[in-house]
Amino acid sequence: MAYAAVTSLKGTLHLHFLQSQPSFPVQDNQEIVESLHENLGFLQEVLEKSEIAYDNSAMKRLEAEMRDVAFKAEERIEMELSGIYLAKGWTKRIRIKASLLRLRGIFNQAVKQTDYLKELIKISAKGPSQGEMMRRSGLLLASTSSPLADPERQNNIHVSKFSKIASKFDSRMVGCDKELKTVLDKLRRQSAEQLQVVSIVGMGGIGKTTLAGEVYKDPSITSYFYKQAWVTVSQEYTVVQMLRCLIGCVSASSDEQSSNDQAQLAESLRKRLKGQRYLIVIDDIWSIEAWDSVQRCFPDDNNRSRILLTSRLREVAEYAATSGNSIINLSFLDANESWNLYCNVFGKTEFLSVFEQIGKDIVKKCKGLPLAITLVASLLSKTEEKVEKWKNVAESVIGDSIEACSSVLSLSYNQLPHPSKACFLYFGVFPEDYEIPVKKLVKLWAAEGFLEAVNNKNLEEVATECLQDLVDRSLVLVGKQSYNGKIKTIRMHDLLRDLCLREARCENLLNVIGNDYHGADVGLVKLPFYKRKSHHLFSKACPWISINPRCYYIPVGSKCFDKFHSLHSVDHIDFRIKVLCHFKLLRVVDMKLGIWNIGDKMLYMANLVHLRYLALSLSEKVGPLKLKFFEHWNMQSFIVRGCGVILDSREASRIWKMPLLRNFYVDINPFTLEASEVVHRNIETISWLHPECCTEDLFRRIPNFKKLGIKGLEDFENEISDGFYNFVHLGQLEKLSIKMWHLELSSSGIPWATSFLPNLKKLKLFETRLPWSDMRLIGMLPNLEILKLIDACQGKKWETSEGGFRQLKRLVIESICFQDWNVVGDHFPVLQHLELHDCRHLEEIPITFADITSLELIQLNNCRDSLLTSAKRIQDEQQSYGNEALLVRSKYIWY
Repeated sequence: MAYAAVTSLKGTLHLHFLQSQPSFPVQDNQEIVESLHENLGFLQEVLEKSEIAYDNSAMKRLEAEMRDVAFKAEERIEMELSGIYLAKGWTKRIRIKASLLRLRGIFNQAVKQTDYLKELIKISAKGPSQGEMMRRSGLLLASTSSPLADPERQNNIHVSKFSKIASKFDSRMVGCDKELKTVLDKLRRQSAEQLQVVSIVGMGGIGKTTLAGEVYKDPSITSYFYKQAWVTVSQEYTVVQMLRCLIGCVSASSDEQSSNDQAQLAESLRKRLKGQRYLIVIDDIWSIEAWDSVQRCFPDDNNRSRILLTSRLREVAEYAATSGNSIINLSFLDANESWNLYCNVFGKTEFLSVFEQIGKDIVKKCKGLPLAITLVASLLSKTEEKVEKWKNVAESVIGDSIEACSSVLSLSYNQLPHPSKACFLYFGVFPEDYEIPVKKLVKLWAAEGFLEAVNNKNLEEVATECLQDLVDRSLVLVGKQSYNGKIKTIRMHDLLRDLCLREARCENLLNVIGNDYHGADVGLVKLPFYKRKSHHLFSKACPWISINPRCYYIPVGSKCFDKFHSLHSVDHIDFRIKVLCHFKLLRVVDMKLGIWNIGDKMLYMANLVHLRYLALSLSEKVGPLKLKFFEHWNMQSFIVRGCGVILDSREASRIWKMPLLRNFYVDINPFTLEASEVVHRNIETISWLHPECCTEDLFRRIPNFKKLGIKGLEDFENEISDGFYNFVHLGQLEKLSIKMWHLELSSSGIPWATSFLPNLKKLKLFETRLPWSDMRLIGMLPNLEILKLIDACQGKKWETSEGGFRQLKRLVIESICFQDWNVVGDHFPVLQHLELHDCRHLEEIPITFADITSLELIQLNNCRDSLLTSAKRIQDEQQSYGNEALLVRSKYIWY
């Protein structure tokens, strides 16, 4: 990870010492800091433009030395900066002077070390044939064959033609037509009335999940079963999480999922399935115990309900299956099927003869394993069409199917551009099969420091390009997608995750704690040790720490834990909040917290001067927690969720002293925020503000604002504010959410169709008590693409007016009171998705929706059967016009 280490140190120097107004000027050391920065730029440029020969041990040693020099220098610099920023009292001047002397020594040593590295690289470039000498040393000063995403690509992740095969539910099955038909027959056409379990078994990467996904979304399945649910189990699982996931699929209520009581959750799931014809998919199950823990939740009502299970272990598949003929064995692809999959990934079937032959040779070496074929095809699609380069790939794929897959995985990783490698390894901080929100991931990467802003792009835009590169190479799996194809969540195949963990540990980047352990008291908290090698677990400092859900305590007894950069947990853990103050080099905290010590009443982070990203999610068990801010000069994203959080206006105003802050989200009762004395150009997101803060004075001081959440109080009977009119000063705003704010728009005099919110694309209204007639004004917003109305309007009838919502593509309405809908003229001319939830009194969708040729989906949840009938009538009408694309989906229909 030489590139990540060098980039991080270079960014730290710029952040603290080399900006136009640095947070810590060092006049006496300026020249030496600039010299070190220049050396790092040279090393970074060499790495960016290089191709590494990974069988070259000398080059590996050189990269390892670059990494260690950069990491050590940055650690020492940040420790001294912590001391300087936190110095207090009568010894402050003495301590700062001593730290400055030590900093100068650190800078001098780092310059000498990087000078030495530069000389090594320059020597390797000399000789009769510079290119040949460089090739022998493993470093080629040439443009990389693996560029990042197109610079003109928008800041969104999409499923490209190279990566659709990676999507869990959007893959095209190749070579499994027979198996697909067999599974469909066993699930739908078998005559058995009693509950049946069908098992799909096969090795990792052979396509079990892809086949199950094709079955799950097949129209003959979705129309046959009343309820469907999907849960991915994995090797590490908890029964409570499995039950919550299943309940979430079959219940419209989120309340039932909040319980931690296993028996209560099991009974709730059983009641939800009772009397229903259901299909349950249990994906990637590894043990008989996991099956036994949930099978009693599935009632057998002799109504042809079915369970589909996937596993690598035949023992598990046979144990769960109803009978021997209920097991489907997935075999390797034959030569034709393998080549067809290869061509599908490329998106073409025609190749120059020499490249076609190389491709067929590589495919043959993959031994019919779909994952290996997909990865190697994705790699070649990003490789320059030169015979030598393609042959190098072919020579790297060796061995039987398992060895071939392993070599392809390693090859795909080794061929990544340097910025993307650290991004790939970062997936190791997340648990197996965890779906990661894309927006969160790019913010985390931006905060970690291993990426650099280039070509007028900010760090999040660069991170987005790196993620797109991983998607295009099929190294990550696409999870959820939005209505327009943008990827919302991402995950990683477990074979790739194994590689990720292995490489991250080899690079001393990652410690995963909290698996099989017993507690040992180390003073402040208990330290979880692995049963084996317990004395080696924390012997080396790693910048990333991931805490397993089963870990109940955070270790602070080992000195290496003073030095890590990021702390992660994706499930609620019990935690003493004061422990955070011991980790002085923390940049990233991304945690879900359960019960902590009763004495912890305040989130106080004064010691964490390097903090860039803080995201805390607090469970309902957590008592009141008051947020206490420090002047976090480096903070980029501050996100706290939980009903017990307290933030007063004095503390909120401290965000103006965080010059790099981009995202501020506190999910509590609305907070107030006074306007800053200066313009803050970095802030893009704030939620949830009280309506009284919507002033011209505040909005003019955040000119680049893109996303805003406004929230009134629950008792807002008389809460009518003029603040909405001040949105005219938010010309860059793209997303706006308003909760519990009594709005009146009709008499406002706002220039709706011209200068009011000209860039607004997404509007969410929750309990705003708008009259339906005010939709006429909102329909005039020039670029509005998504509108969500959640109990937003008063009244029973919406009568649209001519020419509204010219750009609207997605409309979501949730309203129990909504009864009558009259659409006239060419309303919603480009609408793609219409979603109606809890519209129990709405009888029908206006037939004029049949004239909207762009319509792709009508989704109904918890609505009347007459509404579903009208949706199908619209579908039939469109089909008569030749539009076969419109889908109608429904859940929880009232008959």
